[in-house]
Amino acid sequence: MNPRRPDAIGVVVLRAAGELTRVLLLRRSRGVFAGAWTIVMGGVEPAERAVDTVRREVLEETGLRVTALYTAGSLDSFYDPVADRIVMVPFFVARVEDGEVQPDGAHDQHRWSSFAEAADLLTFVAQRRLLDDVRASFVEREPEAWRTIP
Repeated sequence: MNPRRPDAIGVVVLRAAGELTRVLLLRRSRGVFAGAWTIVMGGVEPAERAVDTVRREVLEETGLRVTALYTAGSLDSFYDPVADRIVMVPFFVARVEDGEVQPDGAHDQHRWSSFAEAADLLTFVAQRRLLDDVRASFVEREPEAWRTIP
């Protein structure tokens, strides 16, 4: 196992622009985190690049296709007591095609939220902290070229 390879990814999915920008939140329907509101999350498969995981997970969890993808430039790391290891989760930002969200079975609700509402609803502190940078770097101005993922 490559210790620098991401274990999972997190994606802030955005639609609209300016003050009308909304963040997609999903509510987990089962498991330890049932009832938790989160951004799109997913595990990186063994032969998969993290950016490919982003596109796959957004489609699987929402039914929407990514139209623009960026690195958020930050990551979450936390201790997993079951595996007794540090887990690394890079964050991404995605713009998606227009369409109706079709949550998968792992989620029972979704909501397009303002940044303020998302900060109130998100369960995990790292995801709440991420919102300020996403608003500043992807909504209040155009993202820098280095953030763009082809």
